[in-house]
Amino acid sequence: MKIRYMKRISNFSGNFDYELLNKNQHDAELREKLAGLYSTPFADILLWELYDSSLVSHGYYKLFYYEQSVLQHIILFRYSTNVPKSIFVLNQQFIISLRDIENISQILFFEFDKVQQIVFVKIFEPHIKQSPKIVFEWTPINDIIILDIPRSMDAYLKSLGTSTRKKINLISNRIARDFPDFKILFFEKNNILYKQIEKVVSLNRIRMKTKGIISDLNDTECNILHKYASTSGFGFLCVCEIAGIVISATINSIVGEHAYMHVIAHDNSYNKYSLGQIALFHTTKYLIEEKNIKYYHLLCGTQDYKFRHGGVNHELYNVHVFRNRGIFYFFGKTMNAFRVMYRKFRRRVKENKIIYWVYIQLNKMQMQ
Repeated sequence: MKIRYMKRISNFSGNFDYELLNKNQHDAELREKLAGLYSTPFADILLWELYDSSLVSHGYYKLFYYEQSVLQHIILFRYSTNVPKSIFVLNQQFIISLRDIENISQILFFEFDKVQQIVFVKIFEPHIKQSPKIVFEWTPINDIIILDIPRSMDAYLKSLGTSTRKKINLISNRIARDFPDFKILFFEKNNILYKQIEKVVSLNRIRMKTKGIISDLNDTECNILHKYASTSGFGFLCVCEIAGIVISATINSIVGEHAYMHVIAHDNSYNKYSLGQIALFHTTKYLIEEKNIKYYHLLCGTQDYKFRHGGVNHELYNVHVFRNRGIFYFFGKTMNAFRVMYRKFRRRVKENKIIYWVYIQLNKMQMQ
């Protein structure tokens, strides 16, 4: 199905219109619009193209959704012509109302007549979760930890627990005593060097290995992080050095009033100094004192240190919207129930090879 550039007033009920584009075109103006609407790098075209090379070759679509001539959403989505069943929205970790989900889905079902399902992946919980033809799938392993940043360091320190404040103070004094040449440096945008990203990624991988965890950070990820951080205009790096050597750091991006931590790492040789938490503390301090940041996203994972530093858990949902309450809808409902059961009885399901194989195959079928 070939979609041409268009702008039209929708003939659906409601005061909304839209324009649909089919070329992978990301000019500065569009990226500014995305940043302004969502304040998240996970809606950014460049980030998606870097992480999913198939988008460049196979393409993606853009839907500009207006209400009374006011731009409400820019939806990036992938549509498979090989298996014309689903549309996957590429924007992630953003807030959208259930009404907008329904209106946008109505437009996409109209434009793509073979599509049976539209999936909004990892979005913050809509205010209302009851609607016909929609399945809400909670994604607990992808819950996001967000720190609401106070307006001053005094307020931030008071918000922390007594033990956390004492530990930060104790460790900071110990580092200053043992390493007089200890430095904390900040780099932004095109001042971020590849060797810095490479070093932080290396420290993270080594750290994960000592915990028996295989890190998903590799050379490809290193290149992506550097290219995005240095060229997107959103990159921000906090580095702790001793004698010019990186010993801990955080890799972040800043979009509007939101900051996002992508990687945190420290050198295992300095474990007793808790340098990862020191890097996180100074990153937060910099955001409070130097930037107009209201929210610091500590991303997925419910590690204790995130909560000790003031993070609060926020749930994410996958939202499956179906054309009608036909076979695809009931298949989706069944798969969601299967996933709930799997999360509760994961160990037993994995032990039963037949049930686990069926679960994997059904999951693959739905995600095609």
